[in-house]
Amino acid sequence: MSVNKLSKKDRQLIIDQYSSNKPRKQVQKELSEFLNVTKRTIRNYANELSLSIKARDVVDDKIMVYDIETSRMEFTGWWTGKQYVNHKQARTEPKIISVAWKWLTQDKVYHLTWDKDHCDKKMLVEFLEQYNKAAMVIGQNNNSFDNKWINTRAAKHKLRVDRYVKSFDIYRMAKRYFRLPSFSMAYMANYFGLTLKQSHEGIHMWDMIEYGTKEEQTEYLQKMVDYNKGDIVTTEELYMTLKPYFGSVTNNAVKQGLPKWACPVSGSVDVRLLKTIFTEQGTVQRILFCEDSKHQYKVSNKSYMDFLQRKIINN
Repeated sequence: MSVNKLSKKDRQLIIDQYSSNKPRKQVQKELSEFLNVTKRTIRNYANELSLSIKARDVVDDKIMVYDIETSRMEFTGWWTGKQYVNHKQARTEPKIISVAWKWLTQDKVYHLTWDKDHCDKKMLVEFLEQYNKAAMVIGQNNNSFDNKWINTRAAKHKLRVDRYVKSFDIYRMAKRYFRLPSFSMAYMANYFGLTLKQSHEGIHMWDMIEYGTKEEQTEYLQKMVDYNKGDIVTTEELYMTLKPYFGSVTNNAVKQGLPKWACPVSGSVDVRLLKTIFTEQGTVQRILFCEDSKHQYKVSNKSYMDFLQRKIINN
């Protein structure tokens, strides 16, 4: 039997039970007994109402903020000054020197560095154990820089990278939604009144890490780690400050088994209609506003009808 043949009261009961914090099996058992149907029928009802997500589709909702620092390359040339450098002139390959990360809203910042022989394989093995657990990673220009570096060095060492980890690039999103004189992390942190990006000694730090004495390499590698970890703090603050103005790259509501019309950022059901738009193809779309996260987002007209149905029943 289709869920549409149930009364509004019974449909609302299913929605409310699936939105509760009860274990899914307990919800299905209680509903099947109350409605006098099988648990499979309850699961079918939930699917029709877009409430049910399969366990294999659920990922641990961990969001990672991360940043890397990389080494330089050595080239041979005939002279100084501006000139074209061919890849055949390269004498070394660039590597990842350090990586720092934290889980969103948690305090601890983690870090790893290349080994004493300037090899980044062991560091990547350990980091990817954490990276591959993430539902989403956040960074500054990470889509063009950090993510590609991780993929490149992982491929070099034949390591697995979960390519279905979502990526949120603050730099790219800021350029899309804002008009600022600069989109550097240092400028944006200062502009929005956040923790300022740490400074460092410039090229000298890389000189010491790559070519210094053993003692100098140890000293300046620690300075790079401190700088790297400082970037993580600023990156997280930028994301938390600006996310109400950005779009979302994942749907936290659906992850929690909530209706598609719930807020994709917070999962809140305290939402209201802002406006209705019509596409050139004749599709009706609804723009909703979440009172908790202050996020604006778009849902289909069907999802909005489900929202209205629940609102009418509750009233």
